[in-house]
Amino acid sequence: MSTLTIPVKSTFKGSQSFDFKVDKSFLEEFGNESLLDTACDVHVDEEKKGSWIEVLCKIKGSVVVECDRCLDPLPIEVDQEQLLVVRFDSDPDSVEEDDDNVLILPEDQTELDLGQTVYDFICLSIPIVKVHPEGQCNPDMMARLKAMSGAGTQENSPFSGLK
Repeated sequence: MSTLTIPVKSTFKGSQSFDFKVDKSFLEEFGNESLLDTACDVHVDEEKKGSWIEVLCKIKGSVVVECDRCLDPLPIEVDQEQLLVVRFDSDPDSVEEDDDNVLILPEDQTELDLGQTVYDFICLSIPIVKVHPEGQCNPDMMARLKAMSGAGTQENSPFSGLK
C-alpha cells in the first residue's frame, strides 16, 4: 500500500496541500525493473468544489533507467503536472466516464491513494527511446557495438544474395 494518500471526505470547501517524496522503495511496490531509481517530490493541491474535488498533482525530480544503447544508468528529468477530478457515487462501477482524469469513488471512501496515479505519471514522463546524448555513452560498450557491426560485412550478410 502506498503512502501517498490524501483525505477526500474530511475536505471542507477550500484547499489543502500535501507534499510527498518518492524513491526507489516506491518503485519496488510496482515491480517495474526497468526503472532503476527515482528521486521525486510530489506536491498535491486538493480543492473541494461543491460535490467534487479537484486534485492537482505536480511531480518534479528524476528517474534512472537503462540506456537503450550502452546499458548504463541514464537519469531522466521528471516534470509532470496533472489535474484529476474526484467525484462520488453510490455505485461507481455503473458510472461510465470517458475522461481518464475523472475518478469516481464510492460515497463512503474517506481517502484517495495516489500511488498508482503518481507511478503512472512518472512512467509517462519517460521517453520511448532512452539514450545518452551523443558522445556520452559508455565508450567500452560503444567500441564493442562498433566491432559487432563491422562483423556483418557485405560478404557475410544474409542479404548479399539479393544483389
